[in-house]
Amino acid sequence: MSVTVRELEKRDAESVARIMFESFKTFLGDRIKEPETPEHWIQASSGSSPSAIVRAFVAESEGKVVGYLCVTANLKRGLGTLSVIGVDPNCFAKGCGSALFAAADAFWRSHNMRKIYTCTSHINLRAQAYYKKMGFVEEGRLKDHFFDGIDEIQLAKFMKKG
Repeated sequence: MSVTVRELEKRDAESVARIMFESFKTFLGDRIKEPETPEHWIQASSGSSPSAIVRAFVAESEGKVVGYLCVTANLKRGLGTLSVIGVDPNCFAKGCGSALFAAADAFWRSHNMRKIYTCTSHINLRAQAYYKKMGFVEEGRLKDHFFDGIDEIQLAKFMKKG
């Protein structure tokens, strides 16, 4: 599968809303009832300030948006955040997540981030395995965070210089 990554544009919002809903449904099941609006994803992908930069990327394959990722760089603290990532379930394990993560990594490196933070649901075993493969380690848990009975695992990794 050939994947290209570019920055999010407003025209991508409907595709992103669908992808995020379908992606989250793979591990949340019926806990997630309806997709966020396209406007939600545009708003969530903005909000830069003098001390923090927000960037959102989409992955495309054959002209179709198949993944989304939103990241931040806190310039004062050197702390990057992977806010959210989602891949079309039909594209799982086909390089889409890796392509998105490569764009995020380049963004964080260009802003000299020292540490990257993210979280994932304790029931999302696919994401946990992926983050660990990418060098993240568990730093804590948030009990019943977004849903009753589902903990969020806090993960982080320190960036190597170079």
